[in-house]
Amino acid sequence: MGGYGSGRHARCAARSDQFHKLDLADFPREWFQRHLSGTVTWSRGDHKTGSVGYRLSPDRMVLRYSVPKDGGRRHIEESFVMRPTEQPLGGQRWWIECKGCGRQCRVLYGATYFRCRQCRRLTYESQYERIYAPGVTRAMRVRKKLKGEIGLAYAFPDRPKGMHWKTYYRLREADWAAQMRIDAMLMGAASKLRQSRSR
Repeated sequence: MGGYGSGRHARCAARSDQFHKLDLADFPREWFQRHLSGTVTWSRGDHKTGSVGYRLSPDRMVLRYSVPKDGGRRHIEESFVMRPTEQPLGGQRWWIECKGCGRQCRVLYGATYFRCRQCRRLTYESQYERIYAPGVTRAMRVRKKLKGEIGLAYAFPDRPKGMHWKTYYRLREADWAAQMRIDAMLMGAASKLRQSRSR
């Protein structure tokens, strides 16, 4: 595939060995504006377990990969719609629209096709839910009360009928702050991992 970012490696999520995980957070937003392409490769130890080629545009992510079929390989191309949501303190957060159910999600899990955690019926906690950060537990309770997706990897649920906008914006801002804490912790962990590997 080539392109900036070609050959990048992603880690398989714990307790989900049968799926390859593609996290939108691994792609800087400016890559979409520059229409970049490349390859994400998954491995366990020194063994390569899979790869997927990607092509990015401001509102779409196109994936190209192959899966085993009848002793050969079946080539697949999937195009995913990207949608933004406005953030309380300015800026936007981008989401992938799952082709299986239409949910806005941040993480896709690949088998024959890439789909969200709900479509894959994965019941374990995501990496965002396993990491402790102030406000995350409360954010999960609020999402559950609003009948939204449980997990910060999904967009914040819509305002329910009868809830004041002021209350809704306050809850959404707290949720956004929890997401920022998780993102900072993940970026810190990734930086430490890169430093340890470069020694």
